[in-house]
Amino acid sequence: MNDKPSSQPAPSPVRADSTDTGLGIVVIDDVLPLDEQQKIHRFLLDGPWSYGWRSNSDDAAQKFWHRHFAGAINDPGAEDKAQQRVADCSGELMNAAPLVHSFWQRLQKKIFQDHVLSRCYANALPYGVEGATHADSPIPGDCTAVYYPHESWHPDWGGETLVFNQDCSDILTAVYPKPNRLFIFPGFVNHAARGVSKSCPHVRITLMFKTTRKRP
Repeated sequence: MNDKPSSQPAPSPVRADSTDTGLGIVVIDDVLPLDEQQKIHRFLLDGPWSYGWRSNSDDAAQKFWHRHFAGAINDPGAEDKAQQRVADCSGELMNAAPLVHSFWQRLQKKIFQDHVLSRCYANALPYGVEGATHADSPIPGDCTAVYYPHESWHPDWGGETLVFNQDCSDILTAVYPKPNRLFIFPGFVNHAARGVSKSCPHVRITLMFKTTRKRP
């Protein structure tokens, strides 16, 4: 993990076991050692979770389970995204979830050297619930990193993250929720979490780190 996220398409993969899609997003596998992945997964499973979060403010958007760790909590459909950001919430994350903070420190050292953490949270989607299509931030330089913490996953279980074109008229790519995978993309990218299939025995859990470029 050597390159830093950019609001423009990355010219090369981050490392040998990562994949650059050419869309300004990067997929990195085997991000954490196995024991740390298992600790993160168990921590997230244990909760506590709050119900009622939505991907955007559309009345049709489904509600799901959510865990807030650090950063501002705002209506995800609010238009003024700049007002939702904080300078750096890593200290809040350290107090709220030291294990997740250690993960963030690893990411900041290897990938996000020029970024600060603006928000950290987790989502959980049970069978029958799907995320709505949305973009996280229109601000240049803002990024989102999605971590898939599950220890196992089957292709029949669904749960992919879909990436759409600018007007959301077509799917550009799908990211499989492979265990211990990190999916990094610019904040302006339209995306949605697809629900799990009826055969899936698990709740789909994702851990998110939202970042913004350091200001001069």
